[in-house]
Amino acid sequence: MALLPGWNSLDAAGSIAQSLHIAAMVVLVLLVVAEGMALVYDDRKYALIGAAERDITARHDQEQLRGEERHQSEIAALQRRLDETQRQEISRRLTTTDQQTLATALSAFPGQQIDIASMLGDPEGQQFANDFASVVQQAGWDTIGVNQAAFTTTPLGVEVQYREPPPDNLPPPALTALVDTLVTLHILPTRSVTICEDVAQSVIRLVVGAKPADPYLHSFLSPAEPP
Repeated sequence: MALLPGWNSLDAAGSIAQSLHIAAMVVLVLLVVAEGMALVYDDRKYALIGAAERDITARHDQEQLRGEERHQSEIAALQRRLDETQRQEISRRLTTTDQQTLATALSAFPGQQIDIASMLGDPEGQQFANDFASVVQQAGWDTIGVNQAAFTTTPLGVEVQYREPPPDNLPPPALTALVDTLVTLHILPTRSVTICEDVAQSVIRLVVGAKPADPYLHSFLSPAEPP
């Protein structure tokens, strides 16, 4: 012990002892402060870890949601294409209700002459035209059935043709009834008639063309003057 500084001096021993007490207190205070700061930083570390985990979870959830939305969109697109394909494969036909509606509207004008034409080599269009022929015959209209014809340009949908009447001569009410009913049944998109000079006077011509791409739009004709 004699080797320690100030060991044999009363003043030196007291001074060194006091200094060591002060140093010990400072070290103790630093220890307490360091421990407190360590606890604070531990809490911050766990908070940052939690935030990072929540952010990762949120990104994962968003990616999963976007993936599900893309999946649903792809399914919806496939379903639309499937529905479109199925609708295109369905032949155009007049339902029983359509036939009754059309026959009721036309039966008020018995004896009206009508020519019904379909495209040569189009069995689906011919069948649709046969439906019209059957209905107009039930309504008492004058028809010889369906005439299959070759067209220079392929007609689409259903077209009603009529010869332009003389001045101050209105078209027959049978024409108006036919067009209005076809519009009601969504067979014609608009209330339209095509003026055609090769149609005999007072005769209505109904042309059944190729099935349009959209089966809900039976005709792609440009609207003409309504009857």
